[in-house]
Amino acid sequence: MTEISNPVGVGVWGLGRHACRKILPALAMCPNTTLLGVTTRDDQVALREAERYHCRYWATPQDMFGEEDVDVVYVATPTGLHYAHGMEVLKAGKHLWSEKALTDSLSQAKELVRESYERDLGLCEGLMYLYHPQFSFIVDTVTQPSFGRILSINCQFGLPPLGEPGFRFDRELGGGALLDVAPYPVSAAHRLLGTDLELVDSVLFEPSGCDVDTHGFALLSREDGACAFLEWGYNRAYKNEISVWGENGSLYSDFIFSKSPDHQSRVSVRDQRGQVRYEDIDPANSFCRMFCAFSKTLSDKKGRDHLREEAELQAEYLERLRRGR
Repeated sequence: MTEISNPVGVGVWGLGRHACRKILPALAMCPNTTLLGVTTRDDQVALREAERYHCRYWATPQDMFGEEDVDVVYVATPTGLHYAHGMEVLKAGKHLWSEKALTDSLSQAKELVRESYERDLGLCEGLMYLYHPQFSFIVDTVTQPSFGRILSINCQFGLPPLGEPGFRFDRELGGGALLDVAPYPVSAAHRLLGTDLELVDSVLFEPSGCDVDTHGFALLSREDGACAFLEWGYNRAYKNEISVWGENGSLYSDFIFSKSPDHQSRVSVRDQRGQVRYEDIDPANSFCRMFCAFSKTLSDKKGRDHLREEAELQAEYLERLRRGR
């Protein structure tokens, strides 16, 4: 990770379990960021975390916006609030880093991207696994001439029943597996196969009596015949893996999208005759690496433009999956 001379001052808006367990520790340990403070509706949680990280507690987001040393706001509120909160962040003149999904609709995502362009502010969507050495190794391997053309990708990400599902089953707050789980395999598909993918079919399942979609699958294809089969959902045995099949080789790895910082990843790579070799990947904190990458874009216009484009493209694919064929 490349360090920058002046760490970026970050405020965090929203303190659910994910933010407390993953986001705050990563911001605190990242050499390119300074966790300046937190704000959330639950005062007790905010005060607890502010004390834990020796940072500020802001009673309202407006108090946070008024702090000159806050360069960036990380929005970790429910997905259904991302658009309104993200727009407030940008209009306050702060860079926007957001939990995935960026918003719950393509039109809202486009508005945030447009606002960030007009104000020359960064907009980054938090898909942390893209910054882990495991995914970097996979990208490097499948783009080698020796691997040959990619023929297909298969990604599965499923979660067992959660004891504290939070907003995941609340439609008004942007719940549902499409916005919560699908962003991971969808982003992997267009990172590996390129941006010119056509939707062959997609199906979202919303069980009777449930307010949101709980699982789904999609088939995407490229003009040359390469395809990606993606599957995601709640209430199933945990699965978190990727396989890539090429003309001259194949690879497989699990714990691709989510993993603990001390997890040692392994990628199995096979040649054209099926002979296998294993590559062990050193543990890494993917959130910390993501924040280091995000921070460098504050002084890099090309980098800011790229991450805006990626966020809008991701929203376009999710919208296609929602609509189906």
